[in-house]
Amino acid sequence: MANTKENTKLIIARTSHALVSPRKANLMLKAMVGRNAIMAVKQLAVISKRTSDPVSKLIKQAIGNAVSQSQASPDTLIIDSAFATKGRTLKRAHIGGRGRTKPYERISSHLTLRLRVAAPKVIAVAKKSEVKKEEAPAKTTKKTK
Repeated sequence: MANTKENTKLIIARTSHALVSPRKANLMLKAMVGRNAIMAVKQLAVISKRTSDPVSKLIKQAIGNAVSQSQASPDTLIIDSAFATKGRTLKRAHIGGRGRTKPYERISSHLTLRLRVAAPKVIAVAKKSEVKKEEAPAKTTKKTK
């Protein structure tokens, strides 16, 4: 049996240096894999996590790439894979008491998303001549001993 993913065209979108940690972004991205792209954007609008904003922007970018480059309908796009990798780390500091500094790091991530165009569902319409009426099941008699 041939793999269907080899035959489909993948649309890729990337975001660099998003100010979310890759661990938290991966949780959100892995939850979106396998969903319809438009439904994923609608669900991310409701979620009150910090990572939902960059992820929804990334999905919208991927939808725009698919529509402009491969003339795909937005309704047929499905998220094939998504992941986040570690980006640059910005070193910052808070001012503490008695002239001290308290260092912290702002971790960024690189987000990658792949969309695939789902094959349209073909519904076969049966002709009236081919459709047979179901016959009533034959009556069975019980044998008594």
